[in-house]
Parts: sequence; structure tokens; C-alpha cells
Amino acid sequence: MPRFYRHMQHGDQLIEDPEGIELPDLDAARADALRGVRDLLSEAIRKGTDDLLEDAVIITDGSRRELMRIPFSEGLPSRLYEALIALPSSSKFNTRD
Repeated sequence: MPRFYRHMQHGDQLIEDPEGIELPDLDAARADALRGVRDLLSEAIRKGTDDLLEDAVIITDGSRRELMRIPFSEGLPSRLYEALIALPSSSKFNTRD
């Protein structure tokens, strides 16, 4: 089974995943990363912070080749995400096409 690494891009800082996780494929790695994003977002909401919305999870393979970048905004429920991108100052979050 392939090993995927889920690094977190927080502003200019990259928080690396040194261990990775074995998963069947990239779709499973994306689903796993989104669960983690949702956990982090829910904790931020409980604390009243909003500094994670511009962050992203970067999924790489063992050779550190980027396979996928998942903006934290993709972890929001669809209706909340749509409301967020409808705000004029939030157009930078519009990553879903």
C-alpha cells in the first residue's frame, strides 16, 4: 500500500508530516486529509479563531512530490462555503470550480 504524507501549509510555514500514512490510493488520502481539516476547523470555531481558512494540506508521496493541495476552505460544508465565497472580500477562497 502506498504511503502518503500530509503536510500543512500555514501562512509561510510548512508543518511537515514525518511519518505519513499508508492508504489504498490518493482518493483515500484526500478523504483522510479532509477529515483532519474538518477537525482543525471545528476546533478553531470552538476557540473563536479564523486564521486557518487560508491554510492548506499538501499531500505528497515518499519522494516529496506534491500530489494534491487541499485548501482548508474545502473542508467547510457546501452551504457555508458558498456563503463565504459570496462575500466580496472572500474571493480568494474560491478554489472549487
